[in-house]
Amino acid sequence: MPIIKHDPFKDIERFFEDDFFGFVPAVRRHLDPPMDVYQTDGDLVVELQVPKIDPTKIHVSVEDGILKIESGHTEEEEEEDKNYFRKEIRRGGFIRMLSLPVPVKESETEAVYENGVLKITIPKTEVKQAKKVEVKVK
Repeated sequence: MPIIKHDPFKDIERFFEDDFFGFVPAVRRHLDPPMDVYQTDGDLVVELQVPKIDPTKIHVSVEDGILKIESGHTEEEEEEDKNYFRKEIRRGGFIRMLSLPVPVKESETEAVYENGVLKITIPKTEVKQAKKVEVKVK
């Protein structure tokens, strides 16, 4: 019987991705930067669209199979002389957490910001195979 590992972070991700009265996913898609996650032969790659965010204020960490990407909140002074008809431009921080789908070498994570895209590359590790031990009969 295979051992099933429970991942509480996946449950949280699933909760927010499910259609909760048609509201929560729409809000999340609007607030979170869009993310692509894919793998190559040797790496797991995560790309985020983060235009107009100061790359020096983006923090990336990987610990215990969880990737955390966050950007600090930028204080915006309200201008009294502007009388908005519509205000859709968001100028705040964000936090994205992702349970990594494959085993990785966490200490070798690299992040590069170019043209409004943050690209995080994490080398994959080989999956350890169970060692079979032959039982000797005497």
